[in-house]
Amino acid sequence: MMNSVRNNDFQDLITGRRSIRNYDPSVKISKEEMKEILTEATLAPSSVNLQPWRFLVIDSEEGKATLAPLAKFNQTQVNTSS
Repeated sequence: MMNSVRNNDFQDLITGRRSIRNYDPSVKISKEEMKEILTEATLAPSSVNLQPWRFLVIDSEEGKATLAPLAKFNQTQVNTSS
């Protein structure tokens, strides 16, 4: 599990937010790590506390090729993601 720094300063939270647009294609996420990430993501709050999570993990170049036409404005993310 990752260590995190807790900071409740509102300005830091707002100005520290980033949207990653380009990933390092040499970095690979293992299936075990992906399972952990997704398990932890399901703990996030949702509307009316329904947690309607559905995840699709694409782990092949063929899968990325299928996804690419559906992610019209996110081609860089599709091409460089793990």
